[in-house]
Amino acid sequence: MRFRRFLPAPVAVFALGLIFWLGLRPLRNYDLFFHMAGGRYVLEHGFTRVDPFSVTGTAGWVPHEWGFGVLCVLLVKVLGAAGPSLFVAALVAANGVLLWVALRRADPRPSHLLVLLCLGLVSAVQAHTWLEERPFHVGHLFFVLAILGVQAWRQGQEKVLWAFPLLGLAWANLHGSWLLGPAVLASTAMGTALDDRSPASLRRCGTALAAALAMFLVAGVSPDGPHIYLYPIQHSLLPSTQRINEWGPLDLELRWSWVYLLLFGACLFVIGRAPVRRAASLLPSLVLGVAALKVQRHAPFAAVLVALALVEHARTGTADAPALPRLLSRLERALASWSTGTSLALWPAVLVASLITLHAGAPRPVEQGTHPSIPLPVLQALGRQPPGRVLNRFVMGGPISYFAGAPYKVYIDSRNDPFPAAIHRAYEQLLWSEPGWEQALEAYAPDYIVWDTQNPGHLLLDHLRERGGWRELTRANGWVLWARERT
Repeated sequence: MRFRRFLPAPVAVFALGLIFWLGLRPLRNYDLFFHMAGGRYVLEHGFTRVDPFSVTGTAGWVPHEWGFGVLCVLLVKVLGAAGPSLFVAALVAANGVLLWVALRRADPRPSHLLVLLCLGLVSAVQAHTWLEERPFHVGHLFFVLAILGVQAWRQGQEKVLWAFPLLGLAWANLHGSWLLGPAVLASTAMGTALDDRSPASLRRCGTALAAALAMFLVAGVSPDGPHIYLYPIQHSLLPSTQRINEWGPLDLELRWSWVYLLLFGACLFVIGRAPVRRAASLLPSLVLGVAALKVQRHAPFAAVLVALALVEHARTGTADAPALPRLLSRLERALASWSTGTSLALWPAVLVASLITLHAGAPRPVEQGTHPSIPLPVLQALGRQPPGRVLNRFVMGGPISYFAGAPYKVYIDSRNDPFPAAIHRAYEQLLWSEPGWEQALEAYAPDYIVWDTQNPGHLLLDHLRERGGWRELTRANGWVLWARERT
């Protein structure tokens, strides 16, 4: 049919749903606001190694994801509060569409049902990140772009290697997962050398390794300079990082963890039955797949590689697809018919463009598009006070820096690494009223307190209420703002 190319493909319908769901949500992630505060500071003052948002961040400010914050700030200027939401929605939708393409390219004659199933499993693993406006969405998208480049190289397209350094340059300034790009390319090249040890193949693999090295080195063109090469390792080894849930082992209390284990187990089963195994896909997928068991933050990336290895090995060595039951055969034919010749990105692009046009005409202030979990009355009241030191909960540091401003120095925030171990220990003492909390409070000498009233937040508030010397300025949504009484 002449109009068939205008019909949305299955993954396009999926992307449309994601854009509607995520693009119209209020801003709610605490980390988004420290990224936006940092992006605003970079635009106004440039880069600095001195933390502008605290006096306790003595380990130095390294805005290694500065590009995400800058983009969000610029989008807010054009689209208001909808800017970051639409940005995240577009990233997630584009990631889904490109993942569909990568899964179909993993097998010259793919089973559409298998591709759809793998896309669903990977999406289930990644879905817990979709509601958070954080830069790892850029990492997920760039990771799939790197995989598409690797697939093109495996199919003999040598010129695609020139794109990897450019991808690495952008990636390193947007999200800390940039190291996965050169790692995937290098491990695929080494696996290809194991699959085919002919001189021509070894030369191709050497060229790919050189491109991976260039992709790694170009990351140094960032505000962090050469320090960025060691930053991922240094950050992961910090004691404070180890206490963050996403940096811990796979948490089996989370449902998506079981989906990941199901996908990983299915991949091992398929690989075990495959007559021919390709190290080019097995080496990167199994290494990162096992790493995700130790650090669950890697699972959304590892799930992509595991799914690709599953699809690639599902038919290896067979002339035809295995026979399917009648119902599944009908579904396969229907899905193949629907997928063939229909549009992948047209309608998602039209929807994003329409929403951009709508919000550009009447942008809402960020304050009107922020979820009630962010206590705006408290933060706005703080901004009307004279600048000073603020004792705050870990998650509230970013919102304070964005809504009140850099002159209100936070005690700690979820950037985590600028703060030395002593500050993290003192924060735990203050939070749980452990021995030493009084000395920690006196050492910091805050002018204000932004604290929650729920357990365990009430512990510190109860102690300070008994001691006196503080007055409450306002409270909202379970948070309070206290100011020190001065004579």
